[in-house]
Amino acid sequence: MTTTTAQIFTIIGVICVPLISLSILVLSLAALNLSLGIRKLYVTLLGYLFDYATKIKRVKEFSIDSDKSSDEHQTTTTNENDKTPLIEKKTEEDPIKISSTTPLLGESKNEINNENESESSHEITTSTTDHEQKISSTSSPSDIQFKLGDIVDYTRQGLEAIVDDDVTKRFTSAEEMAVWNLLTRTQQQHEYFSIRVTLLWFVGFCIRYFILFPFRLFLFIIGITWMLVSAIFLKYFLKRDAKLRYGFYINIVLHRILSRVFSAIITYHNTEYRAKCGSICVANHTSPIDVIILSTDNSFSMIGQKQGGFFGMVQRTLSNTANHIWFERSEAKDRHMVTDKMREHIQNKTNLPILIFPEGTCINNTSVMMFKKGCFEITEAPIYPVAIKYDNRFGDAFWNSSKHGLFQYLILMMTSWAIVVDVYYLPPMTMEENETSVDFARRVKAAIAKQGGFVDLEWDGGLKRSLPKADYKAEEQRKFYEMLKTE
Repeated sequence: MTTTTAQIFTIIGVICVPLISLSILVLSLAALNLSLGIRKLYVTLLGYLFDYATKIKRVKEFSIDSDKSSDEHQTTTTNENDKTPLIEKKTEEDPIKISSTTPLLGESKNEINNENESESSHEITTSTTDHEQKISSTSSPSDIQFKLGDIVDYTRQGLEAIVDDDVTKRFTSAEEMAVWNLLTRTQQQHEYFSIRVTLLWFVGFCIRYFILFPFRLFLFIIGITWMLVSAIFLKYFLKRDAKLRYGFYINIVLHRILSRVFSAIITYHNTEYRAKCGSICVANHTSPIDVIILSTDNSFSMIGQKQGGFFGMVQRTLSNTANHIWFERSEAKDRHMVTDKMREHIQNKTNLPILIFPEGTCINNTSVMMFKKGCFEITEAPIYPVAIKYDNRFGDAFWNSSKHGLFQYLILMMTSWAIVVDVYYLPPMTMEENETSVDFARRVKAAIAKQGGFVDLEWDGGLKRSLPKADYKAEEQRKFYEMLKTE
């Protein structure tokens, strides 16, 4: 019995010692904002591997295309060779001698048809001319109210919208990349390229699901544990200033741990433009992990609707580390009430900056869509724009909420190779004189789109889940009416 117990403790010790050591290492690196350089080396090696796999893939595709073209050429040559003997055979067996003056049947038929066509076309032209003269004599130009050509432009715009829609394609994953990253979610026909590529994909699959995923899941558990322990620790702080000061660093350490869950490589640009306390920070929205990406370098106050279950527990726990703004479901539609809460928050210059994603939904990191004007109506604080640009070669960070649930999305992120992202801080912006909140929102959105290399769209991101508003339809109809009226 004693021997069995000793063996059990030995096994537990062998398992727990590496895990405890890893936990201490991760917490230390996150607290000191240090890195061993392993992730950067890992991403560099992945880049070389992806280039190699793509090279094999292209060579295989080229050989397949060349084989197809050679087969088509051989088929065409065979058909021509098969037809030639048949013609010669018919000529040899034909007892009629054909001379240069003998009229051919095909030629005589063509001549007859041409004569008939010329006569009929002459008659049609004559009747059409007479008909047009009658119309011109009995009607005036003012009587003609509509021409078929009037709808050509409108029809062309409609067909272009169907073939290449600028809106709905922003709510799906980005198009296939030039360099394949050995993920079946970005290339569905990998098994048809090469045995070597398929073997590389299989090895990568084993690494991602049986090595990286368990390791990242363990880091996620460490992060959640850190959040819960820190919340309990901060409950015993009676002084509000000390509580917020410690909460600032606890938040940053938490999000640095969570960023390692996705092997995130984050590069920050223009850090002198970080959002200051008592201000508002706005950014383009691609994924729920946008919050983690931004919060590894700065701490923010979140704003959102109160949730239940697991997310409700997270909200209540985070409320112990900072002054977040949570509102009830009944208050969500009251825009003025939410604006008043934000204005009240920023009036206290010791409060953390508010982080807002004005698009209101996730876009696939190719464009920036219409910003809601709510936060831009607040003139008491500057707006700090931020552009978040992901590198899709190592993992697509876009969350297609209509296709994947949140937990399924997190698993996809944990089983991706890495998340490589650039964060661009922009200079603070304020509303100019005689500028409306809508124009201010457009100006901020244009600055983010320019810095991140996104397409600047005026469409509402709410079209992801709802039909176009009547105002949009009326505006397009008005434009078409103005076009007809000017013509």
